[in-house]
Amino acid sequence: MKKPNVFTAFAAFLLGAICLGGCGQSSNPRNDASIVWIKNHYATLFRVGHSPTDSFLEVYSDAKSHKTIGRFFWGKSKVIEGYEKLTSRERIVSLSAIHTGMLAELDAHGALVGVESTKYIAHPALLNNPFLKTLYEVAPDGPIVPEKLALSQPKLVFGSISSIEDKQAIERLSKQKFSVIWCNNHLENHPLGRTEWIIAFGWVMGKASAAQTLFDSVQIDYEQIAAQAKKAAISPPKVIANCAYNGVWFIPQNASYVAQLIRDAGGEPITVEMGSGSNVINLEKAITLFRDADIWINTDLCNTLRCLEQSDPRIVNIKAFKNRRAYHFNKQLQPNGSNPYWDMGCIYPNKVLSDLFHIVGNTHRVESAHYYDICK
Repeated sequence: MKKPNVFTAFAAFLLGAICLGGCGQSSNPRNDASIVWIKNHYATLFRVGHSPTDSFLEVYSDAKSHKTIGRFFWGKSKVIEGYEKLTSRERIVSLSAIHTGMLAELDAHGALVGVESTKYIAHPALLNNPFLKTLYEVAPDGPIVPEKLALSQPKLVFGSISSIEDKQAIERLSKQKFSVIWCNNHLENHPLGRTEWIIAFGWVMGKASAAQTLFDSVQIDYEQIAAQAKKAAISPPKVIANCAYNGVWFIPQNASYVAQLIRDAGGEPITVEMGSGSNVINLEKAITLFRDADIWINTDLCNTLRCLEQSDPRIVNIKAFKNRRAYHFNKQLQPNGSNPYWDMGCIYPNKVLSDLFHIVGNTHRVESAHYYDICK
């Protein structure tokens, strides 16, 4: 069992407490040698660090190029060359339900003034909270509505890049008005890498100690389940994910977080190509590729075998369908259509892994499962 990093937790507590507004110290040139960077366990697309006077956050575009898309600092210095100063933890807009969930999990959601859309939010602290109705919905139908973002008058935006157009619209509005932190946790190739982004949120929001404690507990539980799966004396069953849509199938790539979850649960993911995202293949090719799959997970909104068959009659040729080993993640689907699997499952991948571990081992019980149920 891996123990929490005591130094990291202490440093997070100490440096996360540094005030955003600063205390009037004169300008400093950029001096990377003075910054102590905290080593991440799994995340590759951000890092946090500290100097004797300031805290720092750097964010990156993707694991391959590792291009810097934001450098931020807060603390006593007025200016640090190459970094943008964050001056407020108030009036925040979050453009992802996952990021909104992270803020809520850190009890920092009171700083929100806007979200992407309230219909995607499933965090229990917000789901039935009247506070949710006071927030601006800046992208209720998908694309950003610049007028709504402007009306919310944010000081800080936690962004998630869904399109070049949205990114450009946000950056045009942000000039001299608010800071934008592009959070690409969805591009991390390990489930714990996605979760570890809560540490970045914790540092920015002055909740570094709480964020570190949460991540440490999730990491320990996840790794214990993965170790248990590794010791299981079974031949890894072949597992497929997602389902047919309009004649195509979105298949997780070999280095994606979904493929990693399947491996850590003791299964063998059927994937295509290297990469951390997904590939689209035509349905005929998918049926051939998946014919011998033992288990089928993440069937989107299809909760029944009949629903799956209606998507395409050839689905019945998949072994997992024939053996009734298809599982959906809609056990906690809310009346408004939001699904905790997406936001809470990102924060707590240990719970997702627990479900998959029991599915792979054929010991799944809906009563004790967190997110998954069998397609009936």
